[in-house]
Amino acid sequence: MLIPAEQVGAFVVALPKGSRSQHTRLLPCAVEDRIGQPIETMIVAPAPLAGAGPGQILACVVSFGALATAIEASRTGAAPAGALPEFLLIRRPVAPAQGMAWAVWRDGLRAIVRVSDGTGFGAGIDMLPLLWRRAGCPVLTSLGAALPSGLPATDLSMAPPDPDPADLAFRFVQARTAAQTAGLQRPLLAAAMMVVFGLAAHLALAAVDAMALGRIVATAQDNAQAALDRVMPGVQLTPDIAPILARLAPVPTQPRQGTFLPLIAEVSDTLAAQGPDVTLQRLGWRAEHGALRLVVVAAGLADLQALEQVLQSRGFLVQSGAATAGDGGATVDLTITRATR
Repeated sequence: MLIPAEQVGAFVVALPKGSRSQHTRLLPCAVEDRIGQPIETMIVAPAPLAGAGPGQILACVVSFGALATAIEASRTGAAPAGALPEFLLIRRPVAPAQGMAWAVWRDGLRAIVRVSDGTGFGAGIDMLPLLWRRAGCPVLTSLGAALPSGLPATDLSMAPPDPDPADLAFRFVQARTAAQTAGLQRPLLAAAMMVVFGLAAHLALAAVDAMALGRIVATAQDNAQAALDRVMPGVQLTPDIAPILARLAPVPTQPRQGTFLPLIAEVSDTLAAQGPDVTLQRLGWRAEHGALRLVVVAAGLADLQALEQVLQSRGFLVQSGAATAGDGGATVDLTITRATR
């Protein structure tokens, strides 16, 4: 079953080094700012991309509503094995040494385009000349009906290339569960961050309580001295009678805390006071190592280097993974621990 190319978005994105499952979870974040719909309503799935560079992934996006409509409109009336974007039926054209290439299949008033970078789209045939010029006049190959006059295309309509078997194996339905899971992880991550900041606020309140308890102790000592003056005038309270004072005055208790909350509080304070403008994409904690793991996004690699230098200058041990840069900014995986004193 085919989904019209006009209802599918395709983007080549760069992600940090990781497993396929990790890339599937990161894809919605990588394309969220390129689509005009809430990411929770969309399916984002990795599609085949032969010859892709390190971290490069072809992300295909379709709304749940469009997929459901296509399934309901299927002639068999039964749920199909999967849904394939139309442009994946066209073999990816080979780009020249400089520039890009388009393979265009004209079907009546529609044009289905496969781009040499692996992406594709659908448009009205009357819009094709304008889109072609805006794209920098890529090399054209015509696979179907004749293209509008003025478009210099090589005609392969008599023997169009066969589709790539790897492209034909892609299905949106197969990726739907992973996409939904990735979409659910976003509110879960937000909830986790709310819990963390809530606990940090609780610790701040506990510190204020400790100061208040100190004032209470001082007042209690004065009261004890006043009571002792009534019974034993002229006798001053000394450390020798500390057990008596312990019975008369409340003892402040220090809140017990692990290493996670102090570490994230110090890192947050450091970034807020001196750090560059970065966005937290993922938060992790390795209890056995006492290490905080952050995936952050900044405008460029220079900001990521500045972030690392700020953290190191405040006494943190910082280990950084491979940084990647794309249209959406630069991304790096940081492992932060407290320096041994």
